[in-house]
Amino acid sequence: MKNSLLGCCIFILFFYVGISLFDLPIDMNSISRDPAAINLNIDYSSLSGDSLEKAIKARLLDGIEVKRVANGAGLIFGHFVFKNSKGEKKLACDEFNKIILNFVAEGYSVGGEKPTMEVEGRCEFTTDLTKIRPLIIPIDKILGDKPGDGEFQFREGQAVSVRFASLAEEWPHKWLLHAVRLTNDQTKENFTVESQDILKYHGNQIIIKF
Repeated sequence: MKNSLLGCCIFILFFYVGISLFDLPIDMNSISRDPAAINLNIDYSSLSGDSLEKAIKARLLDGIEVKRVANGAGLIFGHFVFKNSKGEKKLACDEFNKIILNFVAEGYSVGGEKPTMEVEGRCEFTTDLTKIRPLIIPIDKILGDKPGDGEFQFREGQAVSVRFASLAEEWPHKWLLHAVRLTNDQTKENFTVESQDILKYHGNQIIIKF
């Protein structure tokens, strides 16, 4: 009888332990964001110096896409894996928490200065890790306001800041991508793509139309 009760108690104990294990939270990010599991086509962790710099610039710009949505537009860049200054294998958007895009207006000049637009937001990657999510510029909301130098902050959905300088009395209709910067607020590390790189690695000017 005692053996029977003991066996029953052991069964119940293991049953509840098993159930509790199923209830433990699983960090999906720790699985999906593991750099070791990334597609080799975007893994540049074996590169360094000039080779790494060229590979990153080509990756960011080669497959760039303009994404149009109902009330605005944004740019999709290629995502990648690399080794940071500490030798750690990192996803780009895990190492750099911000992406900043600089544009200049085509066909406009104010006092010899071209109007500029700077778009800033969090660096976030798509679910398949191969692309950087676009910072959507809410064009309709911007055009609904009076042109002028200053900053717009949009907090609906993906937070985006848009800053304008040297504007005239009307909104420019075409904005040429002038530079791309990935940056880390804490370490101050950054990676910059200049205008000459855009032509070299993409082959054409990249334009956002208002």
